[in-house]
Amino acid sequence: MFATMQAWRTGLVAIRKPVGAGAEVLSDPCQAIAPQPQTLSGARSFTYRQASGRDLRVHVLAPESEQGGASRPAILFFFGGAWRVGDINAFRAQADACVARGYVAVLADYRVKCRDGTSPLDAVRDAHAAHTWLRAEAAGLGVDPARIVLSGSSAGGHLALTTAMKSARAYRPAALVLFNPAVDLVGPAPLALKLVARRISPSVLPVAGLPPTLVFHGQDDQVVPLHTVEAFCARAVRAGRLCQLQTYAGHGHGFFHGQQDDAALGRSPFADTLQRTWRFLDAQGIVPAR
Repeated sequence: MFATMQAWRTGLVAIRKPVGAGAEVLSDPCQAIAPQPQTLSGARSFTYRQASGRDLRVHVLAPESEQGGASRPAILFFFGGAWRVGDINAFRAQADACVARGYVAVLADYRVKCRDGTSPLDAVRDAHAAHTWLRAEAAGLGVDPARIVLSGSSAGGHLALTTAMKSARAYRPAALVLFNPAVDLVGPAPLALKLVARRISPSVLPVAGLPPTLVFHGQDDQVVPLHTVEAFCARAVRAGRLCQLQTYAGHGHGFFHGQQDDAALGRSPFADTLQRTWRFLDAQGIVPAR
C-alpha cells in the first residue's frame, strides 16, 4: 500500500551495521536482505506473534546479577530501515550498554516490505503487539511493566512513537528515547495514500498523552528532515508534554552508532547519546537498581 511513498522511493536509511557511521543505504536493498535470526547470543528469544507465515521474535537481554526479586526497567528497541529492510542487531551495542547499566533490553523483530511484502501499517501492528507481549510477560522476565521505555531509529523510531501515541492511557510506555525518528508520513505520501498515512503519522496524531520523550537528531540529516522533528516537539510542548530534542551539528542520519570521538562532544556520538539517555531516564524516575 505504501510502496510508492517518497520515503521508500528515496531509500529511507536501512540501519544494517551497529557500528561505525551507522547508515548503509543500498540502491536496491531488497537484493541484500536476509532472514532475521531466530536467536541471538546471550539472549532469551521468544515468539511474540505469528504473521505473514513466520514467527516474529523478541530477544531479551538481562543483567546477570540478582536484585532480591525486584523488577527492573526495560528498554524495547525497534531497528530502522524505511519499513523495507532492517537488522535485528542494529541496536545490539546500545542494548548491551543498557544491560550493563541495569536495564533489561529487548530487541524486537517486525515485518518489512523486502522481507515480508508488508506496509508500514503492518509494522505498526507488530510494534504494538511486541509492546503488549512485553507488558504481559513482564513478571516472568523480571521487568517492571510501569517502567518500560520504547526506543528506535528512523522507521523504528516511528514505530516506538506511534505505538505510544496510539496506546490506551493505562498501557502507555513510561518514556520514549528516539533516534532520528520519522514523524511525518503525511507529507511524503502520495495523494491517494494521505488519509491512510494520517492513521499512523505522529505529525497529526494527538499528543495529549505523549510520554516523556527524548529525541536525538543530526542537524545534517538528509533522510528525516530536522524541521519535522522540531515541529513535532514544539506541538508536544505546547500541549504541556515533555519533548526534549538534542541535535548534533555536522552529523547526519544514523550518527548515533558512531564510536569515534567527536571533538565538539569530547566523546563519541554513541557514548554521548547513551549518557544523555541515562540522565533523561533518571530524571523520569526510571532508574535501575545497581
